[in-house]
Amino acid sequence: MTAMKRAFLTLILGLSLAACSEPAAIDAMPVQPAVTLAGNIERQDLRFPCGATQCAAWLYLPPGEAKPPVVVMAHGFAGTRDVTLPAFAEHFARTGIAALVFDYRSFGASGGAPRQLVDPWKHLEDWRAALAFARSLPQIDGTRVGLWGTSLGGGLALVTGAKDGNVRVVIAQVPQIDSNMEGEAAFPGVFWVIRLLFTGWGSLASEAIGTGEWTIPAIARSDGFGMIVDDRAYEAGERGTPPSSTYRNEVVAHSIFTFDDYNPAVQAAGIKAPVLLIAVRGDRFAPFAAAQAFAKTHPNATLAELDGDHFDIYGPPRAERAAELAAQFLTEHLSR
Repeated sequence: MTAMKRAFLTLILGLSLAACSEPAAIDAMPVQPAVTLAGNIERQDLRFPCGATQCAAWLYLPPGEAKPPVVVMAHGFAGTRDVTLPAFAEHFARTGIAALVFDYRSFGASGGAPRQLVDPWKHLEDWRAALAFARSLPQIDGTRVGLWGTSLGGGLALVTGAKDGNVRVVIAQVPQIDSNMEGEAAFPGVFWVIRLLFTGWGSLASEAIGTGEWTIPAIARSDGFGMIVDDRAYEAGERGTPPSSTYRNEVVAHSIFTFDDYNPAVQAAGIKAPVLLIAVRGDRFAPFAAAQAFAKTHPNATLAELDGDHFDIYGPPRAERAAELAAQFLTEHLSR
């Protein structure tokens, strides 16, 4: 047997073993003390079990509310709970709605390995675990629970709400709904696709032989390489990330292979809960037409349109307007 054949067989065997094995567990970050925010909102740092590890969550409790309703919240692609989401959660708490904001496994303060792996199927498990945890909290009215997700998280919230008949309301902000509809900024070119594929395969091979996964930037400038290649997106990420954030601008390269068969337009088609879609017509990443089509085929869905691009929703003045629209919808459908 030639050396080349032996190397090839070794690689195949390694890939097979990697597919059957689980990486070593990584624990969640230690729980931090509760803090009191402006308006006497209490923020508790909590952990809940998911898979072989724990997810980190912040619970925002409105002042003076006994057994308030709660909205479960999570970010989009590679996002963490401490990037832009606190402003939305605090807004909801000021209107009397508690908010449970969590990090996906392998991101932020949550445990899980490998770090920075985007996997919508595992993210859905995290959503289900967070929903069950929210309902178990003694300080919450577990019968009045809603979901709020943004970007990739918007589609995940819709799928979770479709699978759980007791969710009272779902809000999807700039949602990635239909995997068959790509935004104009989601395709930098053929050479980008080729490089992304080879980098993803290389990451799988590296993981198989025990040298660790390869990571690439989640968002890169237009003269760089990453999952998203866009100057405006990169600058928005820089503006929205506080210095103390756990966010890392990187993802495992073979994350691109985890999206097979994932499509909220299909998996959330049977959703019964009231849905609010907050979308922007100029969205270059999550096409407005996808949200529009979903609203047309679901009489329980309301479409609210804002101006701007995908990442504009996270900054003023659009963030404030989006939070107002969401709070009104949550209040309407989570009332006693």
